[in-house]
Parts: sequence; structure tokens; C-alpha cells
Amino acid sequence: MWGKTRKITLPLCMALIIMVLVSCSEETTPYYAPYTLTSNQVEVYSEAPAQIKIEPQVQVEHSIITQRSLPQTMRPPRPRETSEKELVEYPTLEVEANVFFKTESAIRSAILAENGTVFFGNEDNVFYAVDISTEQILWTFSTDEAVRTLPVLTDGNVIFNAGNNLYILDASTGEQVHIIIYPSSYDVRMSDDPNAFNDSHIAVADGVVYFVALNGDLVAVDILSGEIIWTIEMQSRRLVVSGVNYYDGRLYYILSPGHLFAVDIQTRQVVFETHLVGMPFNPMTIYNGSVYVGGRCRLFYNIDASTGEVLWRSYSQDSLTWFSGGSVVVGNNVFAATSDEYAIIVFDKGTGEFQRIYSILSFGYTPPLRHGNNVVVVSTNMRAAFVGPGIAADEMRMPRTYAMEIDTYNHTKLWAASLDDIALSPPTIYQGVLFFGSDSGTVYSIDLNRF
Repeated sequence: MWGKTRKITLPLCMALIIMVLVSCSEETTPYYAPYTLTSNQVEVYSEAPAQIKIEPQVQVEHSIITQRSLPQTMRPPRPRETSEKELVEYPTLEVEANVFFKTESAIRSAILAENGTVFFGNEDNVFYAVDISTEQILWTFSTDEAVRTLPVLTDGNVIFNAGNNLYILDASTGEQVHIIIYPSSYDVRMSDDPNAFNDSHIAVADGVVYFVALNGDLVAVDILSGEIIWTIEMQSRRLVVSGVNYYDGRLYYILSPGHLFAVDIQTRQVVFETHLVGMPFNPMTIYNGSVYVGGRCRLFYNIDASTGEVLWRSYSQDSLTWFSGGSVVVGNNVFAATSDEYAIIVFDKGTGEFQRIYSILSFGYTPPLRHGNNVVVVSTNMRAAFVGPGIAADEMRMPRTYAMEIDTYNHTKLWAASLDDIALSPPTIYQGVLFFGSDSGTVYSIDLNRF
């Protein structure tokens, strides 16, 4: 899909703007999702859903001052006032990213690096295992669809989902252990949205893998047998717009247009459902009893993982600020990536008070990573990915990706690397080495141990 050049038309832009404004409305109608629990082919109706928590109790403005009118075309962000809390010291250390491995198609899946092996999938429906020390292919596996999700390594198996299919492969040989095809009539993926580039990922706990099908059904699969143990079915379709996260005996995931579900895996009941204004299209972070997640419409949330209560939410004065790339917690702060602000915004993780803003030079569409007490981030030119590389130079700048490491104590950048490529593959750090994929089909690496 993303290998093809796409052109933006004025009607498409206006339709996108209208869709965003509707999803950002504070008066979004709460969605009470009827759901049904099925187990071993026997349908049993669950109890009525918990009442939705609609409005947050506390709002904290993070005071990013921005001004612009609605854009008529996709164009670079407008100049904005610089906060006194913004990092302005750029690094003197410019580094180059190494080409670790190259394939023939774009890589949009997350990179998994474990046990001396890098695992990832590409848009040619091929899943790879590459030896880190030799940089040689160990094995490949052909899938039915492009892989745009996060692989998980557990008990000698590598597991990942693609569309409504779940793949369980032997991590050493690449041989098929199980392929589970969930019978969903809906086949539109989250990454089909022009502003979302990756699909929902799985969660694994105690020999069971959990994923959300494209119609919003939560599916539990026994890894050993490959059988579907139970499902929670949505009676009206809702696309999953986040990964499935496991925390303290519960599963957490978000369905469109913005409903956070928590499911107890022992009782198989929905514990709570919380309504979020502004559709999230990024992974959530669960840390020390809080769920941190942002949305398209200037809102970033801290939600109590036990009760579903919104503890705080912060927002920008610019209604088009998107928290688009996920977040990471370091010390007392949570670092949230944005797209149009070209920045990581830092909040006090407990109170939501704005702490600082760090420039990351381009769109933050992949999760930042913790490296000790520092934050590593890869940003990229999302417009190049959206409209394709063939657009005239006077209409849009060349594709540009930046990787950098931020010293969160001294508020400086330790190093930065830039390359003419598009990187929308969520990165990983393994034994001090950063890995990330790109639309040129390249897996890049940067050795962080030398800085």
C-alpha cells in the first residue's frame, strides 16, 4: 500500500480536517459497546458493561503556544513561539547510521531484537530472522499479508499478528507452529488510515497470546495447541487503534473512536471502559499503575489502571497538536512524542504539569525509548510517507529521518544522525545498539555504547 505514490487533493484534505474536528469534539457521544463472551464455542452473555468514565476530573494546560489556521494543503508546520523550556542547544556530535540489513520492500513492523537475532516483517509479506553478529539471514517466512506490528519472542516461539491472522513460528528454524485465522468479516487495518502506519500488537501471558481482530473482538489463543480459548465479541464493529497490553492480570486496549477497555483474564470480564476524547493512534504506556496515552486532538491522558478514572489530562492551545508516537517514563516524568509540533513534550507523570519540550526535528510517529536516564527517539518526514517520494521538490522537501539521544538531566542532545529515508518502523535497543527499519527496506543500526 505504502509503496505506491499517492497525491493529496483539496477535497481529501478537507475531508481529513472535518474527520479530525469531529473526533476532537468534547461532545463526543459515549459509546456503550455491547459485548458477548464466548468460550469453547458456547456463547454466554456477560454482565452489563461498567459505566463509562466520560470527563476527566483535572485538566492541566501544558502551555505550548501555537497559532495557525486550518491548512488547505499538507504543508510544513508554521513557526511557533519557542518556550523557555525548549531545548535549543544542538549536539556537536553528528553520527551516521549503519546499514545493518537490506530487503526489497518497506519495513513498517517494529524491530524485535532478542537472543542475538533481529526479527521483523516487510511490505512484501516476508518475515525475517537475521543473525546480529554475522548480519546474515537465518530464515524467512512468507505471510498472507504485510506485517506492520510488534513481534514477541516467548518459549522458543516468535509470535505476531497481521490483519486477522496470528502467526506462531519456531524462533530457531522459522517453521510454522500454528497459524490462527480469526473469522472476522472486517478486513480494514489500522494502518490503512493515512495517519497511522502500524497495526495493533499482541500481548502474551502464561502461555496464552491475546490479540484484537479487525472487528474489535478480543481473542485468546493457547500457544501450545493453537486453539482459540475464548473471545470477547463486539456486537458492533470497532477498529482497534492501539496494541494489546498486559499488566497485573489485565489486558488493556483501545477501540475506535477512543474507548479504553480493561479485561480481567481470570474472570474474562470487562472491568471498565473509559471514553477518551480524540482518537488515539499510538501505543499506550502502562507504568506503576497508570495508563499513559495520547490522542489526535491535543490531549494526553494519565488513567488509573485499576479503576479507569482519568487522573489528569493535558492539552495544547493548538487544537491540531497530535500526540502520535507513544511515550516513555523516565524518573518522575513521562516523555510523549508529537507529530506536528516536531517535539517530545515532557509532563510530570503524577500531576500532569508541563515540564519541558524537546525539538526532535520532524514527526514523532514511533515510540521514544529509554536508554538509562536518557531518551532515544527516531523522527521522520510523515508527509513524504503520505504522498510518496515522487512529488516535486518545490512542493515538499526530500524525505528526512533523524535519530537522536536526549540527555534528560542536562537537557542536551548527546548525538544526532540524519538520513534521506522514511522510518516508521518502531525502533528497539538491544545490548546498547539501536535498530530501526525504513521504507527503503533497510534496517539501520547505531551503536550507543560509543557515546
